[in-house]
Amino acid sequence: MRVLFVNIPSGPENGEFEHFVKNAYVPLLKKNLALVKQRDTEIVFRFCEWGMGPIDVAFYRYLDHLASRMVYFAAANAEKEGFDAVVINCFGDPMLWEVRQALNIPVIGIGESSMLLSALMGHKFGIVHISPYNIPETEEHVIRYGLKDRCVGLRAIADWADTGAQDGLTDSTSTIEAFITTARELIADGAEVIIPGCSLMSPTIRFAPGAEEKYPNGLTEIDGVAVADVLSQAIKLTETLVAMNKGGSAWISRKLLFAQPPEYVLQLGEILTDNPGLKFWDVV
Repeated sequence: MRVLFVNIPSGPENGEFEHFVKNAYVPLLKKNLALVKQRDTEIVFRFCEWGMGPIDVAFYRYLDHLASRMVYFAAANAEKEGFDAVVINCFGDPMLWEVRQALNIPVIGIGESSMLLSALMGHKFGIVHISPYNIPETEEHVIRYGLKDRCVGLRAIADWADTGAQDGLTDSTSTIEAFITTARELIADGAEVIIPGCSLMSPTIRFAPGAEEKYPNGLTEIDGVAVADVLSQAIKLTETLVAMNKGGSAWISRKLLFAQPPEYVLQLGEILTDNPGLKFWDVV
């Protein structure tokens, strides 16, 4: 099967951003996904030349919202391109339900999938974010996904501004230590599973780049409490829904929330769904 990973960090296919994507970001994602994905699952990572740029933009909701439309245009033709599913590779799940409604193939969000599957791993979970500005939005999502009673709380790692996500790809020591400190606060509140609230932070602590001697197996538990592997959760749920779709089993309801518009409504909305000129590039 072919899966399209739509990534939120944006930039041109040349220069520093491309170098970071191809030499650090995507290799780490691939390493994480290879732990569990089926051998025949091909993953393509898509980036937009236009968008929010550095991850810091995602901390401010109006900028994040304005940038999120690129998620739709990145995924709009996925089925025609031969993809069997789309994964929105951001814990904030930008446009998740909207894109799921629009496409005829499974669309998975990192945040939703990790929360749903972590609720199977233990009775209560807690979420560790890289920024306090992410917390209000995720609190809304916890309620939207029907998991308010299963979440003990959300906290941001201490000194998040000084534990940069990109820096953590070369030396994850400070990120891991800050994560452990924050996670223990959630554990004290009753969390049985800790979810890393970032699709880049999760593989960073899973493999501990630059800190392998201290954390030879990465970070999979803290004081006996499981640390969720959000990328592995997302790809396995994706593979399951693709298998159900191909097998002819029901995999989505089109009754209300994900009901698709009739043809005449699609025609009325063409001015909105036509690509305004956004350019994308892929990494395999």
